[in-house]
Amino acid sequence: MQKGNYYDALKQSSDGWHENQNDYSAFIMEFLTTVYMCYKELDKRFAVVGSRKVTKQARVEATVLNSLTPVSKADILKILPDISATTVEAVLGQMVRDGSVRKIGSGRGTRYIKN
Repeated sequence: MQKGNYYDALKQSSDGWHENQNDYSAFIMEFLTTVYMCYKELDKRFAVVGSRKVTKQARVEATVLNSLTPVSKADILKILPDISATTVEAVLGQMVRDGSVRKIGSGRGTRYIKN
């Protein structure tokens, strides 16, 4: 959801409010679109292949590769709390070595982005 869309929908829903002639449908559609996009993202993060779960390595890889902005190890650990820091470090190291991601910065400021 973009702020502009939200405020446009809010304004449209408020037009005619003083006369009791406003229509909430624009705001409701914006709200439902936002909820839909959230569920779509959640579904992507909890992807299941067939009837078996995706491996932890694949989940870390997908998190980094699907991110539109550089992501830190701490970000990944927040998104995937069931995966250990050691596993995340190992997967990130392998991804850097095979060239699928590049490392930006160092120390606590290190981020990873898709090549």
